[in-house]
Amino acid sequence: MAGKWEPFDINGSVFRPLVKLLYVEEPDFGCEGVPEEGAVYGSIVLEDKNGQRTAKIEEKQLFASRLNDGMWVGKLAGRIVLLGKDKTTVYQPNTAEQSWLETIGL
Repeated sequence: MAGKWEPFDINGSVFRPLVKLLYVEEPDFGCEGVPEEGAVYGSIVLEDKNGQRTAKIEEKQLFASRLNDGMWVGKLAGRIVLLGKDKTTVYQPNTAEQSWLETIGL
């Protein structure tokens, strides 16, 4: 795990990792089907310098986002960005992603 949280260069700018999305899980309704009332949630297992945790994400946010297994969230040029699993593709958070990032304290 040494070096995992160290800043690294992306196209001449320094990326500072904050969170890694380990696993994104869509809601699973089994044989009961989708509930008729209330919000439906999936979950994202994420890791930061303090360890692993699981955060809920509303189904509507999840399906409107590009959040995926292996992505990174961090700062690039002073802004929060999403970084693809390949560590080269940079995404500016869309509205759904920004809303979810706020729920996890970013």
